[in-house]
Amino acid sequence: MLILGLSTFGQNPAACIVRDGRLIAFAEEERFIRIKGAAGRFPNRAIGYCLREAGAKLEDVGAISVGWNADKYRWQMPLFFARTWWRRGRHAGGRSYGTIWKELIDQHPASIRKRLELGLRMAGHSGPLPRVEFVSHHLAHAASAYYASGWDQAAVLVLDGSGEERATSFFEGQGTTIHERGHIDLPDSLGWFYAAVTAYLGFVPYEEEGFTMGLAALGRPDAEIEDKISLLLASVPGGGYRVDPRYTLLGEHTLHEHFADRMIELLGPPRLAGQPLTDRHRNVAFAAQMRLETVVLELVRHATEGGRIRRLCLAGGVALNCKMNGVVARSPYIDELFVQPASHDGGAALGEALWLASQQGEVPRFRLDHAQWGPAYTASEVERVLQIAGVRFKRHPAVEEAAAEFIAAGKVVAWFQGRMEVGPRALGGRSILADASRPDMKDHINARIKFRDPWRPFCPSLTAQAARELLADNGEARFMTVAHDVPVAQRERIPAVIHVDGTTRPQIVLPERQPRYHRLLELLGKRIGMAVVLNTSLNVKGEPLACAPTDALRCFYSSGLDAMAMDDFWIEKS
Repeated sequence: MLILGLSTFGQNPAACIVRDGRLIAFAEEERFIRIKGAAGRFPNRAIGYCLREAGAKLEDVGAISVGWNADKYRWQMPLFFARTWWRRGRHAGGRSYGTIWKELIDQHPASIRKRLELGLRMAGHSGPLPRVEFVSHHLAHAASAYYASGWDQAAVLVLDGSGEERATSFFEGQGTTIHERGHIDLPDSLGWFYAAVTAYLGFVPYEEEGFTMGLAALGRPDAEIEDKISLLLASVPGGGYRVDPRYTLLGEHTLHEHFADRMIELLGPPRLAGQPLTDRHRNVAFAAQMRLETVVLELVRHATEGGRIRRLCLAGGVALNCKMNGVVARSPYIDELFVQPASHDGGAALGEALWLASQQGEVPRFRLDHAQWGPAYTASEVERVLQIAGVRFKRHPAVEEAAAEFIAAGKVVAWFQGRMEVGPRALGGRSILADASRPDMKDHINARIKFRDPWRPFCPSLTAQAARELLADNGEARFMTVAHDVPVAQRERIPAVIHVDGTTRPQIVLPERQPRYHRLLELLGKRIGMAVVLNTSLNVKGEPLACAPTDALRCFYSSGLDAMAMDDFWIEKS
């Protein structure tokens, strides 16, 4: 059976296609239309790619899965919002739950089906509309992590902004079955809490939460700020928490839709976009990050039944917080952690399709050991683009050798190989590579190539042997989703990829999955003494990760990159 999984009409629209329980293709819409996040867009380009990769047409699809339970919007969600407003919103004043009523109309099953049909027709897909199956949002997140973990049993914790009425959910996976074991409802949303802080600090919520996470490491403990942050996010006995919506959703919103004026009264004037960062801003980020980690550790204790279940899967947008994940990985409650690399809403497309496949009697469980499920381009396609662009290039018998030589010499190389990654991290398909051993490399790339804030950190790709030498533990390191401590004695060996808190977010490269990339690491290791490279995404600030050769060329010629290895072709700037 062919199942087309869709994440649509919200954050991170994406599509994936599954045949007989096996993943064929998976990609986010932003990569094709070149709009960061592509919020609210219909993923017609991603759908077209997935169908082509499967060699299928819409009429061949047995079912379309949507990771949002629209059936709840007939009567259950109206009642939920009415009850929640009566309990926690009617005394807030100012803005209320009014905008939610539009959502109730937009998310009605009849509306979703009609919008799906129109989107597919406008994208040129003919034939009858396949049956549409709605899967609860948090179940889709849970399935995306558990089924891709390769484990036959695990606790699953979904940390999200919202999924129908839910903000946090607890599951347990056994075999091909996923059981729900509890949930925390809106407005107690960790995603909304962190988005409010992100917006307060002058960053873009649901896009730049990573900025808040990175900034937190530059802050310092401040008892007054920490006490105030605890009013926004409070622990509840028994492993729960509460988010006060009077600071986020409700009340007057003079400066931003994601935080209320009451938050300004509590924390002082917010930072507007482009204004300088102060110590107070850094300390607010520090306090918010520490509060999040404290609450999530209690949720992990609850999800694992105090450590009885020793494997944990994380999913949902909050699970992209690598620093938090590092704290979870080192907690006493688990032995192993798996974080699905596209754990944001785009990843729901994968989970819902795998869940639907399991309901058809198929076995969707597998071990996800790479993230390259997007488009690839043949050598002839790449050569044609280079010829049209009038680019000077040469075909190199081993571009990894040229890349290793340039990187060892202090140059920065664009690396465009194989299929595009899914998720926010570049993992050796669409990457910018540099020597991690050079102390000045981070500042050089931030200033001349990525055009972003100088305090933003970078991540390493490395071989398994190098990981054993450089990392303090051997935990999850496939997808740059977990922050690892680096021993003090090793930090000076790779200063360009060490954050100020002494952590790094590594990717261990497997030779059987990425042979050319692994070979580059080995060659580089012979030149600089260790098989590790600084790896950041092939884009500049504000743009999605490169997808097609033309995207890579635009990035290459509009930044300070020195050379590019694109398939078998080598390009240098004079």
